[in-house]
Order: sequence, then C-alpha cells, then structure tokens
Amino acid sequence: MIDLFGFLRFIINLILYPFAVAFLTFYRCLQWLGLQPIAYNYQDQIVLITGSANGLGREIALTFARAGASLALWDIDDIGNRETQQQCLAILHSHNYTSRVRIYHVDVTRATEVYAYAERVRYDLGQISILIANAGYVSGRSLLTESDADIERTFDVNSLSPIWLIKAFLPYMLDANRGHVVLISSVLGIHACHGPVTYVSSKHASLGLSRSLRLDIHATHPNSRVFIHCICPYLMRTKMFNPMLTQISLKFIVPIISPHYVAKQVLDAIEWRRNEVILPYHLKYIGFINDYLLPAWFSEWFLFQVSGKRPLDAFNKDNEEDTRERRRKQVNTGQAENIDLI
Repeated sequence: MIDLFGFLRFIINLILYPFAVAFLTFYRCLQWLGLQPIAYNYQDQIVLITGSANGLGREIALTFARAGASLALWDIDDIGNRETQQQCLAILHSHNYTSRVRIYHVDVTRATEVYAYAERVRYDLGQISILIANAGYVSGRSLLTESDADIERTFDVNSLSPIWLIKAFLPYMLDANRGHVVLISSVLGIHACHGPVTYVSSKHASLGLSRSLRLDIHATHPNSRVFIHCICPYLMRTKMFNPMLTQISLKFIVPIISPHYVAKQVLDAIEWRRNEVILPYHLKYIGFINDYLLPAWFSEWFLFQVSGKRPLDAFNKDNEEDTRERRRKQVNTGQAENIDLI
C-alpha cells in the first residue's frame, strides 16, 4: 500500500529543495565575502522582556542570561516571574557573570504604568538597549462568542502594549544611537486563518507596527543604529496554545516548534539584524507557494489541515449557543456585564 503521507512529504521536499539550495548558496557566498553576524558583548546589554513569567518569555530570559545580559522582567504573574528570576540568576552565577536580574509587576496594557516603570528600570539598571515586547493574549473564542472585555484585552496586550513600550524606550535609544526593539508577532500576523479572528487581527497590527516603525526611523534618523525586528513563529508548545495542538494535522510539513528554539532565533535576529523572521524558516516558502502557485481550493484545504477545521474546539468550556443565550438574557434583564469566557 502506498504511503500517502510519505508521498506528500516527498512532493513538498521536491518543491522546497531548490529554494533551500538557493538560500544556502547565497548564505555561503556572503560568508565567503566576509559577512559575519555582529559580535555582541551581552554583559554590557540591559534587556527588558515583557510576559517573562512563563512560556516563550521565560525562554527568552534564560537565553539572554546564558549570554550574560542584565534583565528587567515584566509580568503580572509574580510567582512565575520570580521563578524566572531565580532560574536566570542560577545561570548567571554558574557562568560567574555579575549581571543583575530585576522583576517588576507591570500591566503593560496601562500606558501610565508602563511609563512609570520605565523610569524605575532606568533608575535600577540603567537605560535598556534591547526591548522584547513578548506579552501576548488569546481568549480561545470565536468572534461572535468572545466577550467585549476579551476583545479589548486581546488588542490591549497584543497591539497597543508594544506602542506604549516603544514610546517609553525608543526616544532614549535614538538619542544614544544604539538599540534593538523586538516585537513577538506570529505567523498568523502574515497569513490569516479561521478561528481566533481577533488574535489574528491583533498580530497583523503588530507586524504592521514593526514595518511602519522601521520606515519611520529610516526617514527621521538616517543611518540610525536602532533596529526593529519582528519574530513570527508558528504554534509553540506553550501554555497559551497547548489546547490547539491536538487540532493540528500535517505536522510533518509544518512542525510544532519549541519556545527554546524561538528564543535562540531572537538572539540570532539581533546579531544578524534580520528585520522579519518566520519560524520555522521553510514556512516562508510554503506560504509563498500556497498564496501564489496553488489553486484556491487546494490552498483552502491545506489551510484547514494545518490549522484544523475547528481550531478553537479545545478551548471551549461550554456550548456556544448557551453562551449566546446567557448574553441575550443579560441584555434583556439590564445586566449587561461582560461574561468571562476564558
């Protein structure tokens, strides 16, 4: 019997192989010409990371700790953030680094709080040189069953909080003519999918922010050494998206990636000054082929296979019809309070 998945894997690899060979050849030519990543002494760097209490944020903090950087860790989860701090300090001590790690309870959706704690970090550690806007939120609900409060929170965390962070720290980077701003977006910020509509919309906003900001800096500060990076990972094995992993098929083509891998690519993007990074890398070519070379019916089938026909089913705690009915009753009885759907 023919191995259908094996045959599909062969066809996909056959299509992608020329792209991979061309990229590797170009990369080796650049190395032969002497192009190398920028050498950073991270012991001289102060890195601020939002959403550092768990998941990708924690992995990014641990990766910078291994490099010897001083860290300012922002999160509203004090227990998780303290665990991250202890793990980072253990790494620093094991390498005999003298770098410091401070934790702060900051709600990044509140602009005034962001500005106040930005001054606090400058007083405690000094002016940061690398800003990682990592905090993210997904409600796990479809647009029509999502509460208004969850919709607002999705955009507050994913779209607006990077703006408050940039306003708080970018002017100092521009004055010093050095620094990196890293926005953690998503593949869904480039290629839309069904299901988490507001999450997809908010990640499109963060990607647009990075592109527009990069152009704005180039226009207003020519030859600036302040760089904007946008990291767009596929699904990761984190608490935020673990419920969705059971809904995904074709993992042999688009594999689930680890936060540790993404964290290493953040440092790689800084050292190589990469503007936009799609992870895993071959997803960039798959996206191009799916968008421009395949017929629409096949593209839609492939999208449903990769993201699942009902990707939010694993998040649902109760029946959607019951949720809508409860909401209608609340409105009819004058109790227009938001329903917590998490």
